[in-house]
Amino acid sequence: MINSIIEWLVNLISSVGYWGVGLAMFIESFFAPIPSEIILPFSGFVASKGNLNILIVIIVATIAAYLGSLPFYFIGKLGEEKVLSFLKKFGKYLFISDKDLKKGIEVFEKFGNRFVLLGRVIPIIRTVISFPAGVSKMNFGIFSLYTIIGTAIWSTILSLAGFFLGSKWENVSIFVARYEKVIIGILLFITIVFIGNKILKFINTKS
Repeated sequence: MINSIIEWLVNLISSVGYWGVGLAMFIESFFAPIPSEIILPFSGFVASKGNLNILIVIIVATIAAYLGSLPFYFIGKLGEEKVLSFLKKFGKYLFISDKDLKKGIEVFEKFGNRFVLLGRVIPIIRTVISFPAGVSKMNFGIFSLYTIIGTAIWSTILSLAGFFLGSKWENVSIFVARYEKVIIGILLFITIVFIGNKILKFINTKS
């Protein structure tokens, strides 16, 4: 199945360019089996050949992933029972289980709103993190900001990796799988620094 999905993604992006990138990233936001670790490096590779512009690839991927995150956020705002009911009906088609949702809720409760930013780079979590954000009635503006920033960072890293690796773009997904915890640690540090700076600026404006 995975090989079929990869083949479909490659053909889609090769055939319709930016529309393919956008559609793939939109679906990836709520359909777990479609990996951004394939979509973005391959898009970067295509850009390296001059068929796409790498900056536009990153922008399209970021916007599409953000838009794809919104349905689960608004379903979440209806309440946890509605989310569970939704997953009971459609979870098997989206490859999202109650266990995945519980994991997302646990990390959200532990780290709070800021985890929406970091969660965008963690497989499975990035698919379900919009649910607990909605359930907790997270401010839509903050949700949008963190989602866009987190997605932009991830899209930039993977797209540029594919761009510079060229025909060896498939090595990106192998590297990500191998060093996932290190990457998450680095991004967590960046997130803490980002939020810390925001807090300091807020305190300074009040003093």
